[in-house]
Formats: sequence, C-alpha cells, structure tokens
Amino acid sequence: MTHPHPPAGTLDIVIFGGAGDLSFRKLLPALYMAHLHDKLDSSARIIAVGRQDWTREAYLAFIDQNSPAFIDQGAMTPEDWQSFLNRLTYVSMDITHASDFAKLKDLCHTPALRVYYLATAPSLFTQICAQLADAGLVDAQSRVVLEKPLGTDLASARDINTNVARYFDEQQIYRIDHYLGKETVQN
Repeated sequence: MTHPHPPAGTLDIVIFGGAGDLSFRKLLPALYMAHLHDKLDSSARIIAVGRQDWTREAYLAFIDQNSPAFIDQGAMTPEDWQSFLNRLTYVSMDITHASDFAKLKDLCHTPALRVYYLATAPSLFTQICAQLADAGLVDAQSRVVLEKPLGTDLASARDINTNVARYFDEQQIYRIDHYLGKETVQN
C-alpha cells in the first residue's frame, strides 16, 4: 500500500519498540500531549514498529486499554483521544528481515521528514540503522533518536556511535536520556 505524496512538512514518527514499556510510559504520553496542544502538524503520523503479530486495530485496542492510565484524565476528552489514535498505525516487523523494512517503506510518506525513535536495546541500534539505509529509508530529511545508555561501557558506546554514523550524519543523530531530569522533576 503506497501513500500519495504528502504536502511539504509531512512528518512520520517511527517508533521501534512501539509496543514496549518506554513507548507506553514516556513516548506515547509525550506525543499525546504534543497532539493535544497542537504541537504536531495535522499531517504527522506515528508508526509503531513491534514484534507482536498485531493488526493496526489490535495495536490500537492494546493502547486504548493500557494508555489512559498515564494521561491526565482531566485533559482528555473522547474526541481528543480518538483524534490521537487516528494518527497511529502499527507494523509487525522482524528487524533481521530486509523484507519487513519494505513493509515499513510502503507505510512511510515520500517525501517526508522521518524521525526514527529507537526504543529498543542498544545492541539493535546498528542493525536497525543498516536495514533502514538498505531499504532506502534514510535521506537528508531523516533523523534518528538513540535512547541512552548507549551500550554497556565506553567501548560499546563508541562502537554504536561509529556504526550509526555510517548511515546518519552527526546532525541527524539525537541522543537522549529521558531520566536526565528525573531527580529535578521529582524534587
């Protein structure tokens, strides 16, 4: 299924690990709040990537059952929630299979700004980036977000950085630590 060419400024946010704990505790709530406060362009889509053999409908049912608990109930109306769910789609993938990246390519808009959020184990970062590049999903408009910690020690962190840099320029790579401000927020 190929999507028509989007207007300039189209954004596809692709979350590897889209059914995982980080997605449910941090990413989806943040994206919901951005949606709620009109910080996402109307064309922005969220594509969740996971290993579970789910349809889009099964994924949305899973989100609908598990997500509202962490969203400020006072700020959520059924209409707001449904409009957020309309942005979401899901693709079941095995990151070791190149053919699965072809399925992702079919879902993505072209041209588009694509942000790949790797909410996976750091040991998978290089493989995901290589498969994205091989599938033709990395270009000047692509960004990749790496969740810290990167690796288990300095050597593995350097290895990850070196290998990701084979596919993305430094200005396209974002390394974040969602716990960086945790103590400040808690206090």
